[in-house]
Amino acid sequence: MKKLEIKVPSLGESITEATVSKWYKKVGEYIEKDEVIAELETDKVTQEIYATYKGKVSKVFFEEGKDVKIGDTLVIIEASDDENDKRPDKKIDSTTKSSEEKIQLKIPSLGESITEVIIGKWLVKEGECVIEGDPLVEVETDKVTQELYAEKDIVLEKILISEEKEAKIGDTIAILKVNNINSENNTIPSKLLKENNIVQNDKPLIDLDDLDPTSIRRTGIGDKIKLTDLKEFVSNKSLSPAAKKYLGEKKLEIENIKNINDKSKLSKSDLIENISNDSNLESEHNNIDVVKPLSKLRQSIANRLKQAQNSAAMLTTFNEINMQAVMDVRKRNKEAFLNKHNVKLGFMSFFTKASISVLKEIPEINAEIKDNNIIYKNRYDIGIAVGTDKGLFVPILRDAENMSFAQIEKKIRNFGELAKENKITLDQMKDGTFTISNGGVYGSMLSTPILNSPQSGILGLHNIVKRPVVIENEIVIRPVMYVALTYDHRIIDGKQAVTFLVRLKEIIEKPETIMFDL
Repeated sequence: MKKLEIKVPSLGESITEATVSKWYKKVGEYIEKDEVIAELETDKVTQEIYATYKGKVSKVFFEEGKDVKIGDTLVIIEASDDENDKRPDKKIDSTTKSSEEKIQLKIPSLGESITEVIIGKWLVKEGECVIEGDPLVEVETDKVTQELYAEKDIVLEKILISEEKEAKIGDTIAILKVNNINSENNTIPSKLLKENNIVQNDKPLIDLDDLDPTSIRRTGIGDKIKLTDLKEFVSNKSLSPAAKKYLGEKKLEIENIKNINDKSKLSKSDLIENISNDSNLESEHNNIDVVKPLSKLRQSIANRLKQAQNSAAMLTTFNEINMQAVMDVRKRNKEAFLNKHNVKLGFMSFFTKASISVLKEIPEINAEIKDNNIIYKNRYDIGIAVGTDKGLFVPILRDAENMSFAQIEKKIRNFGELAKENKITLDQMKDGTFTISNGGVYGSMLSTPILNSPQSGILGLHNIVKRPVVIENEIVIRPVMYVALTYDHRIIDGKQAVTFLVRLKEIIEKPETIMFDL
């Protein structure tokens, strides 16, 4: 027999100790792997401790009510690899089910510099069934919100860390139970299960004997019908197209409308009649301030931005660019470019190519400080800032110097689509060497962008406005963009920063330089 220790795990960044609130096993009792052995309490969370081995409880070090520190040994298990290890005699009923396989849902590695996350939102409740590949929970970092997915068909047995709480990489945040369907207890007909891939739940929702499965919206992987689809089908009221449009115009949700009638399908007139009563809607005009807590993601973003300001000596320099030449190139080639590459020719590909050309001339702007050293990057992985409702994300164009105009435009389009769906991953955002941020899409005339630490430079683009300029002693109207370069003055001198924008201006005003590699 091996004597193995179970220690107090990490329970969050600021938590250094906990209290043993309950022991589920006594000395001398046998325990199975992944069975609950103890319960710990902190000022933030109550967490169950699971046996990592099967065997006999040999020694308990702390009684209930005693305080323990992170890393303390809680209990010793006499574990054995022998499957025939003797247990106290026990009469086994022939109808007893075998023990169900349980899985610990842990926070995976999310990037080199990320050590903790915030539990943003649980997408499944305790006791609910989830099919393989479906999301279980959203976790937030200062860079991204990422979903964790079920690796098997499972039931969410217990949530260990609730929403808005912190968790470290490797922490167990939930216990999952492998969902082995008992066909004899199917509320959903077996034929329907087989032919339509409907997911079975331990707690059946409805009897679907007379249901046409083609009428259910399918959102599961492989065109499967998820439990949420069934719930939506039986609980949500069906709206006519006109009613849906009316709700959209009024910016209302069906559940926000009180005293709605019991019709199975609601028309626009039903909604108009119902919401015409002032008692059914909150007043749109009131003087009450709305207070909302700052989300953990926004807190993390705020901390990261302040950290960037405090760690770098940031300075911004400006210039203006006559965009006429690039606009003429786009106008002449936009249809042919779109027809051949199935993507529009935008400005970002020009600025990406031009930036790389100048970064090769001024390598300090493509470098970073680490400790007392300057690390010159021998690659050009350009971050493209993408704004979303949840914040700013900066996915990376890998090896951008080897990408064509079309490849850059397609990649940027793809980033925009992923950002809208909140599907940009941490791997797509790490290890950039330089960033381009285009505030012009929002109408910004001028800005001072903040460095994306530990990078040393970020280029800010702005809107294009017709302005008077002097060309060959004549005042003419041209489309002009102001550009800004924020840089780390610790390793980049003012001369280098100004030269960067001057060279960028020269290239953009003569785009054939980068188009034909002149």
